[in-house]
Amino acid sequence: MVVESEDPTKGLQAWESRRKKWTKPNQKYTDNLDKTAAIAKKYNEFMKQESQQKAIYKQLVHQHQIFKTPISLKYIIPILVTGWQEDGLWPKGQIVQERSD
Repeated sequence: MVVESEDPTKGLQAWESRRKKWTKPNQKYTDNLDKTAAIAKKYNEFMKQESQQKAIYKQLVHQHQIFKTPISLKYIIPILVTGWQEDGLWPKGQIVQERSD
């Protein structure tokens, strides 16, 4: 009985091809990079203000309003911490680490 051996790199080539497709930004994303950068700059300035963070927290948590557009966790976490501190649920002065890994 003769067994044909398969190319041992066939699986690796398939995986690398699939990975390349997964990691390549789609056209919609690349078309919106400038717009996204402008929005991020606006959010960065806006979200630095503690009064704004408290107002957003109240709208989200107390008034159960939702955002019309998605917002990054990068902005939501500080808003929640500020609100929790205001509500007495998070110790004042406790800092959220940028990365926990």
